[in-house]
Amino acid sequence: MPIILIEIFKRRYCAAAIIRGMVFFSILSLIIIPVLVHANEWGCDNVMACLKGLEDKDPYVRRYAAANIRSFGQELKNEERQEIIAALKQHLQDTDNRVRYRAAGSLVDLDNTPKYVLPVLFEMLKDKEEAEVAALNLRHFGAEAREAVPIIIDLMDKEGISWSWGYPHSTYADVLRDIGTPEALAAITPFRRRELVVKVFYSPIGFLMMPPLAILTSICFMGLFLWGRTQYKKGIQITHKPLLITALSWGLYAAHEYMYGGNSPFRLDLMLYWWFLLIITLTGLIPLLISRLRARTQEKCQPVGTNP
Repeated sequence: MPIILIEIFKRRYCAAAIIRGMVFFSILSLIIIPVLVHANEWGCDNVMACLKGLEDKDPYVRRYAAANIRSFGQELKNEERQEIIAALKQHLQDTDNRVRYRAAGSLVDLDNTPKYVLPVLFEMLKDKEEAEVAALNLRHFGAEAREAVPIIIDLMDKEGISWSWGYPHSTYADVLRDIGTPEALAAITPFRRRELVVKVFYSPIGFLMMPPLAILTSICFMGLFLWGRTQYKKGIQITHKPLLITALSWGLYAAHEYMYGGNSPFRLDLMLYWWFLLIITLTGLIPLLISRLRARTQEKCQPVGTNP
């Protein structure tokens, strides 16, 4: 009887799971199919398609076209570029604010920091979702963007400083530095002081991370490893084995930099390398120093004339 009940439960459970799966995929298809149907309308894989998209009634199509038309800038002749610039200028007055923002961003790339987009970029700064993009565009205008400085200072104060991987960073502080007005530079003085302190802290390992010095560092740690092994064979308790890992790590880093430089397919954040090398260096040095101090202490405490 219990076996029969278990079988009935399994069948009902399987049937319920199948029904739930069918309902889920039906709902998913209702979302995906319209997107796939309209994908060709939204996309623009050439200049003419983007220009056509700019005149579409759907604001989403216009947004996509205004944002993506900049990608063809390097391929265009001057006449074609001017045609695109003229089309984008018209959309600085678009009824959809996102279309205006995308058009302004593309014009900054295509028209060598045109002043006529500044009002739209100032408007973008007041939009929480677009403020950072607007600031990054305004950095190209230098002192001409001085009107935006108070807003950017306020945004910097609200965002605070990011300490990703232990290094201070602020997008808005970088923008203020590029704008370069006295007000902007005065606002980032505290940030620059912190940046200077952190640079001093990071500089020793950062200096050794230059490929030629990284090789020398690897050789030095290998020498320490061999010296520690010699001492260990003499009966002195020196912890030397972790130094082999340290030496190999520095050597691999140097080889990686010589092989790929800044074009490595496995390129990681520079701060990530810094922390890895710092930790691996301390992992080798600290046990060595502690064991060496312990050995020296034992030698001093030993009665004169006795063998260790």
